[in-house]
Amino acid sequence: MSKSLIKIFLVLALFSVGFSSCEKDETTIEDGEMAVEDTHVFNADLMNADNLLENVSLVTATLTDGTTAECYQLVFKSNPVANGPYCPETIDDIGGLGIYDGATNPGFQVMKAELWNAMEADGYDIVDADGNITISDPGAGPAPSLGGGSCLEATPDNNLRLTFLIPAVPKNGTSNDVINIVENLGVSKDGIPLTGHPPSATQGPPGMSGGGPGNVAAIPAIDPCGGHMDPFGYYHLHFGAEEMNNVLLANDITEVSCTNFTQNTSVFIGYAKDGYPIYASEDLDGTLPSDLDECQGHTLATADYPDGVYHYHVSNTAAPNLPQCLKGVAAQNSFTYE
Repeated sequence: MSKSLIKIFLVLALFSVGFSSCEKDETTIEDGEMAVEDTHVFNADLMNADNLLENVSLVTATLTDGTTAECYQLVFKSNPVANGPYCPETIDDIGGLGIYDGATNPGFQVMKAELWNAMEADGYDIVDADGNITISDPGAGPAPSLGGGSCLEATPDNNLRLTFLIPAVPKNGTSNDVINIVENLGVSKDGIPLTGHPPSATQGPPGMSGGGPGNVAAIPAIDPCGGHMDPFGYYHLHFGAEEMNNVLLANDITEVSCTNFTQNTSVFIGYAKDGYPIYASEDLDGTLPSDLDECQGHTLATADYPDGVYHYHVSNTAAPNLPQCLKGVAAQNSFTYE
């Protein structure tokens, strides 16, 4: 199978990302003029303009419920921040992080000897006779053949254009939007896609992993800030990176720490794809909220919305720690890349 066909298969299996067709209106937010209408919840001024590839514009887009609404269109460059480390080269090295779901020593953990020994015990041959770890690029081909194990580390493509559509005014759905594995959840203030749980090591999408001993186990490597490369080469986050060191501490992980993002327990993190803002774990007064709903959200004043706004919080202990559902309706094809 050619490399191009493999990539097409992987992106269909993992991400199901389409391309959006929307009609631009005449509203464009020029450089240095990031203010938005008072009635709009989305505020482009909270986003990192240094990572934008073009001016933010207001477009009319179709939502997932079939209605249309004004959405802000943001086009960001790929991989705007430092990232890694990921897969260690040998069993004696320390790498990034992994979430293992095999029978032996499952859970969120550092990529080190204990993880590789557990995979070997479960029948996944991931360490060779010299102690080297089998590393695969998910954008270049399938995981190893039957009986194999692999640490997944994709190659970056810094020339991609990432496009996000964020409703100007959130519209609640008739039911919660449950975020599936590797489904786009929103966009960070730096223009990094926020994504649902990473794929399973043993029961992930076809072409990436298998279904138990005797098959393939491919464990995606996540860096200490909670992100990694998509098979197509763009960095995305499965965690709210600003709370990552608290998450590591809560999970007794001391070998690595997040140094590529400033740690802050009350900072604005980004926007969910339904248009509601996402914050770190604490409220404005420095306390952990006690009234969060099932989507990790509530309505309260924030530093950026002093009159109050519904917003989500990330957890300071869970792995991953992003909301697992959204209250609002997103645009169709809310995230695309080219």
